[in-house]
Amino acid sequence: MTISKRVLATAMLASFWACNPTEKKEEASSEDTIATFSYDFTKSDEKYEMPKILKEISGISFYADGQLVCVQDEDGEVFVYDLNQKKVTAQHQFGPPDDYEGIEKVEDEIYVMRSDGKLLSFKFGDKETREIETSLPGKNDLEGLTYDKVNKRLWLAVKDPSKKAAKGDDKLIYSFDLKSRRIFTELELKEQQFENVGLKGKDWKDFKPSGVAFHPQTGEVYLISSAGHRLIIMSRSGVPLKNIELDKELLKQPEGIAFSPDGTLYIASEGDGGNGYILKFSPTSK
Repeated sequence: MTISKRVLATAMLASFWACNPTEKKEEASSEDTIATFSYDFTKSDEKYEMPKILKEISGISFYADGQLVCVQDEDGEVFVYDLNQKKVTAQHQFGPPDDYEGIEKVEDEIYVMRSDGKLLSFKFGDKETREIETSLPGKNDLEGLTYDKVNKRLWLAVKDPSKKAAKGDDKLIYSFDLKSRRIFTELELKEQQFENVGLKGKDWKDFKPSGVAFHPQTGEVYLISSAGHRLIIMSRSGVPLKNIELDKELLKQPEGIAFSPDGTLYIASEGDGGNGYILKFSPTSK
């Protein structure tokens, strides 16, 4: 399989430097909300055991009715997992072995994020894969990827940010505009913002985002951390709404998070020695 690199034109580079990652995000049009959906994270509605090839499952995204698309962090291959048949029904090789951490379907395009922030995009079944340089500052370790339908941008959640970009234990989320190919600092999350929901000290320091997703009906941001086993819910502008400690036995190593359009939540976990799996959480209230 050939991989063609997308080369940005000089004018595009000039545009990028005019709007670099230190630039603040454009204000979103939606208002801050309160967390109106609730989930019982002490038990799941269903557990889907992954095949051996997805032992190291690292990212998931809604693909189609009753289906999720998955990626694992070692091989350049994506898988369609059918929730009703409880099995992989399709797969697609998009690149060589590497450290792949996030996946997102945007219309008919699949985006996969490498841990260094590089994006790879392709259409399922096509031979061509396009590489997209995001040009993030410094050396970063990224794990979360989702799509912001409001601004038509991919959000990239940073597990360990570059010292050039983050101060102390601040958490960073970048956004990448799919049309202009420009990168933005979307959110800078600071400890003092989250103290009112009980997230501070060691718990804050241990929180290292491994997955991110927008709730399809409220627009709220769900940010999950495998380190510290924690989920925070916030408005799209970063206002904290909920701080949830996750059961370490139920979710051994939560890496991926995704929603179906009706608000059903799916969390993917590596198996910690065993096969990976996906848990389903239905909303308990609205």
